Amino acid sequence: MTGGTAETARPPTGEALLSVRNLRTEIETEDGTLVAVDDISFDLFAGEVLAVVGESGCGKTMLALSILGLLPGPGASTTAGEVRLAGEDLLAASPQRRRRARGAEIAMIFQDPLTALNPVHRVGDQIAEMLRAHRPLRKRYARLRAEDLLKRVGIPDADRRARCYPHELSGGMRQRVMIAMAVALDPVVLIADEPTTALDATVQAQVLEVLSEVRQRMSGAMMIITHDLGVVAGAADRVMVMYAGHCVERGDVRDVYERASHPYTAGLLAAVPRLNRTAARLTPIAGSPPVPIGAGAGCSFAPRCPLATDICEQQRPDLRGRKDRPAEAASMEPAVACHHAVIEGPTVSSSH
Repeated sequence: MTGGTAETARPPTGEALLSVRNLRTEIETEDGTLVAVDDISFDLFAGEVLAVVGESGCGKTMLALSILGLLPGPGASTTAGEVRLAGEDLLAASPQRRRRARGAEIAMIFQDPLTALNPVHRVGDQIAEMLRAHRPLRKRYARLRAEDLLKRVGIPDADRRARCYPHELSGGMRQRVMIAMAVALDPVVLIADEPTTALDATVQAQVLEVLSEVRQRMSGAMMIITHDLGVVAGAADRVMVMYAGHCVERGDVRDVYERASHPYTAGLLAAVPRLNRTAARLTPIAGSPPVPIGAGAGCSFAPRCPLATDICEQQRPDLRGRKDRPAEAASMEPAVACHHAVIEGPTVSSSH
């Protein structure tokens, strides 16, 4: 990553850079309380990339916004859990402390750069303003630093592009501007929310290459939020699958791809086009994701699951690890929330 000069919090070697425990976020609506994030726990360690995947509306972006303390509107709030950055609980910190941490210690590449960037300010000025908000830099130096950051993310003729307004840049270039802004202060954790959405295949590959280069330079960790399982396969070390605000499966990318246990994960993989697949049509997941308001006691995926039984309708499954033991939040081992799956060894097996 491109670096700043000020020190940021970093935990002792071997400890998690980001530790999330039992996080719950609720949104008050006219129809009731919507639970957008429900009891999510995970650790993110230095040098690794965690992918959070699932359909639109499953809670991926709300998880990221909850971590950063950027929940939309007064009706949304985090009602339980901890978010520890290098050991410090950000949820318990003051608003001023959280504001200092955002950008300098934990940063986010937002989903839609056209709306995330200010349309009436030049992109170079926006990067320079962010730098000066966290560092005692003179305006001219901050502007030169912004141009250097644009060069580092592969924008040609960076000094001229820095004088452009967001609408004058292509979608791929706007996304690169967002990446440059996110890595400018060398945060220990970088969250990329749907970094390739609405980009064509060629530009997607270019943006992923930029993120790969960022990963190689960074000393921290990265979390990628996506519904594109192709992105996960090429960019991540571990994967967490979300459904209706819950984590339903987690594990190493290869294990999950080769032996997906949860029927929802298997359904997502079955819907991905593959060059070695001879079937004429892909297999979609039946039905639609539920609105998590007043959810029942059973598994939230049961109404869409072809393998559901009575227990699935009556009891929500806990996340379980090897030999059907309760999964530990800090564990790197695979886990699945399904009544009919058991993790016996290094991978997950299903009793379906």
